[in-house]
Amino acid sequence: MIDIEDSVIINQPVGKVFAFATNLENNVSWQTNVILSEQTSEGPFGRGATYRVVNRFMGQFFDSEGIISEYVPNEICTYRFTAGMVAGESRFIFEALNGGTRFVTRSNIELKNLKMLGFMVKRKARHQVRNDLQKLKHILEYGAGHPDYCGIFED
Repeated sequence: MIDIEDSVIINQPVGKVFAFATNLENNVSWQTNVILSEQTSEGPFGRGATYRVVNRFMGQFFDSEGIISEYVPNEICTYRFTAGMVAGESRFIFEALNGGTRFVTRSNIELKNLKMLGFMVKRKARHQVRNDLQKLKHILEYGAGHPDYCGIFED
């Protein structure tokens, strides 16, 4: 299993960060290697909604399905994988801070096709999450069209 926890302070109100980060259609703009992200159930997004995500990680494509198992607006959203090449869950936690937001991501996932690569997969996944958080911060604070936006951030 890959256990990852990381966070970033975003200088935007918690409502704006929550709305953007939990909108599945936005995943392709800030999550590295997300090719497709969509809600598959009818009705509003929230607890019980289902989704599909296609990722490309270390040269392999992962098509996964899941359910939103926990959802409290402006506080928490948990994505539990139910089918596909990814097992486990990812949790987004939002904390209001003086007009800004602390955004925390906690993941406990397993990439079924890449178990044998162990440490290398964990290291790459942790780096990817760090990069994604910086990208999300930049998009929300400056916009994707900002002149300094390059789409790639390093540690």
